Amino acid sequence: MTARGTNLPRVKKQNEALIKEIIYKYGPISRSKIAEMLSLTPPTITTNVTSLIERGLVYEFAADDSDVEERSLGRKPVKINFVQEAKYAVGVEMNPYHTAICMLDLRGNEKISMRYPPMNRTYVEEMDVLARNINKLIQDSGTEPEKILGVGVGLPGFVEPDVGVLRESFKTEWNGKNIARDLSRRLDLPVLIENNARVRAIGEEMFGKTLRPDSFAYYLISYGIACPLFVKNRMITGDNASAGEAGHMVVDINGPKCETCGHNGCLEEMASERAIIKKCKAAARAGVSTMLTELCPDIEGLTMKDVLMAEECNDAYVVKVMEEAVMYLGVTLANIINLISPPLVIVDGYMMKVKRNRRQLLEETKKHIFGLNDQEIEIEFIDFNPLTGARGGAALAIKQLFIKE
Repeated sequence: MTARGTNLPRVKKQNEALIKEIIYKYGPISRSKIAEMLSLTPPTITTNVTSLIERGLVYEFAADDSDVEERSLGRKPVKINFVQEAKYAVGVEMNPYHTAICMLDLRGNEKISMRYPPMNRTYVEEMDVLARNINKLIQDSGTEPEKILGVGVGLPGFVEPDVGVLRESFKTEWNGKNIARDLSRRLDLPVLIENNARVRAIGEEMFGKTLRPDSFAYYLISYGIACPLFVKNRMITGDNASAGEAGHMVVDINGPKCETCGHNGCLEEMASERAIIKKCKAAARAGVSTMLTELCPDIEGLTMKDVLMAEECNDAYVVKVMEEAVMYLGVTLANIINLISPPLVIVDGYMMKVKRNRRQLLEETKKHIFGLNDQEIEIEFIDFNPLTGARGGAALAIKQLFIKE
């Protein structure tokens, strides 16, 4: 192991990053509280905060009279918070359903967004289109170029964020490409890439309506399935960037072969949106009695929206398919909880718009949790939003290019 010596510029940079992180997570907050939380001296806090104020990144204000956190000799406590419009980040998510792009301020407020359908073009052509759309979005927003931190991109599959390479994805022509470098050259902006489920978890950590615990699981149920984990404020990625791939945990050794991983009976092949639609299409072609053929006469164009509509109309075949899928999802979630025991699990999935699916997932999960964990773990469903992944990409950019810069 190589030890690092003390380097004053590095220490100053680390202190500023820690202070920004505390202000971001707990602001508005006083200088003395920051010093207490970080065990830094008041002069160190003052020096760093003054620098941030001079650069237009944070501001100070007198706290409300009702704020009694700190009172000293009759002086009103002074709080510090970020100037949320000081910087902006662009977020992108590319998935099998669409490409979503948005621009957010430092606190996750949306300034502008757009979406466009999947394309079947070459890698170079698709990168050119993506760059043009990002540039147009920035131009249409009217934001000064110096305020743009950079771009965060969420992509399904195995991503190596440190080098900017997409190792393996449903977009096979993109495999092995240095997405971050190629997009950065087109935009003349810093670009970061990460797995799309992980950026969604980062987005929830930073922009969630409530302060999240330092450890939680993010259960994404979509075209694929993943469950990234935050443990003690750190995302667990694994040495080969594949941690959190819950979709390829085997749940039925006699199940069908997964077209992605090649194993039999993995969760993704039993319960993902892709698997559900595949099963429903096959049943409709085979003449199974189901209202899906009325909802979607061209069965090849069947979507999850059609499937959920049939489920809510109590179509017997679809209800059975969904019950089986949610059963596998619940058993897998229970296994994840039994393994790491997170205090919170956030569930993100379009199919969870249907209340019966939420109820069943809770029932199946609690049925298989070991010990008293079912009393100690909160399972929270978040509302479906087609921009959630893009917002996560922007959160990644803010976290890495602003808070930790």
